[in-house]
Amino acid sequence: MTRVDEVPGAELSGVLARTRDGARVPAVSAAAGRAGEVVWTGVASALQAGGPTPEHAFRIGSITKPMVAVAVLRLVEEGKFALHDPIGAHLPEAPAADATIAELLSHTSGLPAEPAGDWWERAGGSTWEQIVASGLPRLVAPGTRYHYSNVGFAVLGRLVEVARGRAWDAVLRDELWTPLGMTATGRVPTGPHVPGYAVHPHAELVHDEPVADYLAMGPAGELWSTPSDLVRFGMWLACHDTFGEAGDAVLPAAARRLMTAPRMVVDEPGAAWTGAYGLGVQVRKDLIDVPGLVPEQDTVPVRTVGHSGSVPGFTADLRVDVETGDAVAVIGSSTGGFGDGTGLLAALRGARPVVGLPAVVRGPESDSAGLSAGLRTPGAAGTGGDAAAGVPELTGTWYWGPVQFTLRAAAGRLALVGAPGVRGTEFAPGGAPGTWVGVSAGYWQGETLRPVERDGRLVALDVGTFCLTRSPYAPEVEIPGGHDDVGWHAL
Repeated sequence: MTRVDEVPGAELSGVLARTRDGARVPAVSAAAGRAGEVVWTGVASALQAGGPTPEHAFRIGSITKPMVAVAVLRLVEEGKFALHDPIGAHLPEAPAADATIAELLSHTSGLPAEPAGDWWERAGGSTWEQIVASGLPRLVAPGTRYHYSNVGFAVLGRLVEVARGRAWDAVLRDELWTPLGMTATGRVPTGPHVPGYAVHPHAELVHDEPVADYLAMGPAGELWSTPSDLVRFGMWLACHDTFGEAGDAVLPAAARRLMTAPRMVVDEPGAAWTGAYGLGVQVRKDLIDVPGLVPEQDTVPVRTVGHSGSVPGFTADLRVDVETGDAVAVIGSSTGGFGDGTGLLAALRGARPVVGLPAVVRGPESDSAGLSAGLRTPGAAGTGGDAAAGVPELTGTWYWGPVQFTLRAAAGRLALVGAPGVRGTEFAPGGAPGTWVGVSAGYWQGETLRPVERDGRLVALDVGTFCLTRSPYAPEVEIPGGHDDVGWHAL
């Protein structure tokens, strides 16, 4: 084991620089932790990105969720409610009122991924009253299967607010961030911060991304932070901190271990079981090469806990080795992302990465090759016969922001697939004319795909409220949250 004073800073910096260059992210910032302390920070940025420092904050997306989960577990520890209580016992008006608090925390409540309406991450969130009034459908019965739900964490944030009598982020500031010294974390930036961009997949151009107000959806992914703050949080969450009694006063170690224990396997088509979800926490198996550690074995599995995050303009990843407490956090200023923190974690252990298992961004990711194979399998047709044969105009290349997908048709189904590691789902004809419903595992399982027309011409796809266009942020399409005033431009 490398000692704290032997942290491979040069190698970590090299991994970060290669990550930025390979993904063309305007700026990436990272930190590493060991023995409960932040032992390294680094920033890699384009010359035109303004020279951010390790103190600059980025939006962290769904890494907000485990912090909200801590606030919920604190209330459980105080006896305000129990994990097996139905949420309706405490929020009678909540959607999925019969789902338990634990099911909401583990994404097994049966709620859809997103609230009703337009793509909320760009257009802005819903109020609590709007969420309640929208009559969200139940995709499956509670406890039936894992389905990532941002709405579920809006419900949990509301639970915290009602129980504490103040805003969820004020609760986190008083009960989590301040005790753990997370001075750069907040619902709005507390200091210097970077702008977020979409980076054009085929040109050296960017598109400014809006910073929308998420309202009641904030607990699903609105926070800003720095990698150093995230590393402090991650080591504490994995019980490898140096806070002692002060850390236990935030949440006892036994409760933190309960949060980071796997509760539901993330089951993806064509892929091994490499991920699970606890109570607001992702649990992953990463494979890294540690030369000489295990004779005649090239890689070793490393269980990590943490979370990943994505909102327009930003992606983030937090990983902590459960056994050693080594921790890494990395955040980038690009909608398209940069991958994950596996390479940094391997470098911290003095290893070189061999396999970086895909990070979970907004939910489980799919094996696009597996989905394609499934389309070619006899007997894969859904109800409605070969309905896809009548809609060839739907197929081809589509873009979710700058991220490219392909929509393929066969055997009566459609499959929306991306590059390896990019989420995808297979769709069968839906109940309403022209609609399709996700039927394979993946982020959009149970969600609806709808063609969007303008003047009788197909211009976009609405996939579980997300807007996909024929070109990145196509100017002829009304994109939720709007277009950059100057369009695609040089950084």
